[in-house]
Amino acid sequence: MLSDILARLQAQLAAPTWSGVEIAEDIDALTARAGQVEHGTAIIMPWRERAGPQDLISAGFRQKVEVQFAVGIVVRAYDQLMGADRATAFDAFKASLEVALAGWVVPGHLDPCELVGGESSPVTTGVSIYVQTWSTTRFLTGA
Repeated sequence: MLSDILARLQAQLAAPTWSGVEIAEDIDALTARAGQVEHGTAIIMPWRERAGPQDLISAGFRQKVEVQFAVGIVVRAYDQLMGADRATAFDAFKASLEVALAGWVVPGHLDPCELVGGESSPVTTGVSIYVQTWSTTRFLTGA
């Protein structure tokens, strides 16, 4: 799934606005890496999975799984004390990210991507990251 999202974002998020797209293992790696990447980099990471009940009564196994992933947007700007330039820069980045993901169906998944939420956080002096959580679903099947 992450490779599909990476390919989608690499195709949709163009320069000069975006600097690139990377994958991180988890929130700690995302935070550590965010202070070292260029302004306008998107960082994808797996977030969580939540499974529903197995719904086949007779033969087989099928379970619907909600899959969440996060995309962080790195913004570098050394501006006012409260970071107003970084905060306003998030708007343009969010808009193009949302166009790329909202309603898109990850190959092998059931439902289109939906935005769950987002929040910003400072990483280091002059660097902030805005992270959006996205959701889709897939089926887990078995014998």
